[in-house]
Amino acid sequence: MNMKKILITNNYTGVPREIVFGLAPEGFCVETVSANTREALMEQVQDADYILASGRLKLDGEVLSHAKKLKMIQRTGVGLDSIDLEYLKTSSIPLYVNQGINAQSVAEHALLLMLACLRKLTVINANTKAGVWKKQEQGVQTYELHGKTVGIIGMGNIAKRLVALLKPFGVHILYYNLFRESEEYECENCMQFVSIEELIGAADIISINCALTDETRDLINADRIAMMKDGAIIINTARGGIVNAADTAAALASGKLAFVGMDVHESEPIAEDYPLKAMDNTILTPHIAGVTHDAFSAMIRDAFRNIALFDKGELEAIAGSKYI
Repeated sequence: MNMKKILITNNYTGVPREIVFGLAPEGFCVETVSANTREALMEQVQDADYILASGRLKLDGEVLSHAKKLKMIQRTGVGLDSIDLEYLKTSSIPLYVNQGINAQSVAEHALLLMLACLRKLTVINANTKAGVWKKQEQGVQTYELHGKTVGIIGMGNIAKRLVALLKPFGVHILYYNLFRESEEYECENCMQFVSIEELIGAADIISINCALTDETRDLINADRIAMMKDGAIIINTARGGIVNAADTAAALASGKLAFVGMDVHESEPIAEDYPLKAMDNTILTPHIAGVTHDAFSAMIRDAFRNIALFDKGELEAIAGSKYI
């Protein structure tokens, strides 16, 4: 009997590959793309029964039109900007997303970046290793998180986890979202619902936690940076296209911004001429916030579970979050 094929749209190697194949469900043929290229995806998608969407390869209408046997798409994470949602709406192909599966991991990374930027950790680490021992001189140029105003743009699963992590630090939180949270939730977490202009003008630290859409692309640009406090910090664990890298680099060079922590970037991997790459007052990580061992294992396990349940006709009643 021919086994049904699950195509993973990423070319996993090393430990990630071991985790993936160690969790593969029985009774299915699991493949990863042979290379992270559109050509490999186009070839291998043709006989796929299921797609486990991972990585940055685009599942656009042309690619999906070649998947003649496709029954369902399961996303490993929560970002949907690599999937042609309009095509799916006109087809009979359902899309499932396990909401919040890596929210704790991303929230912890956002907090890590905040603390590292405030304490200029990368700069001081490099200085210490180079033999620079200027304790007071360096120390007084760093700051505590306690008492700061943190502005959070977007209030989804990740942002709510971040709010919980921030609570013990005694910060004041401003947030902007399409929908307002309950008065009780705001009160419990020392939060205030404001316009994006108010948030940008008042926050010491701005955390980007919204989706990338036509409305949010270049949301943080030169005009909005000019509205920020001198010495503000920007943290982005959402999508690179939300923050204009060139405008941010110029603000870092001028001293308008003190530091930025970026886990996501407009082009991934980053290009040689990426404007934030050579700056000392940046911390750059490779879209890794949601990929701890714990989170990655949970994402893969739950994604395979959903596919196996869907194949048996049991997913709607038992598990999974249907997006389309």
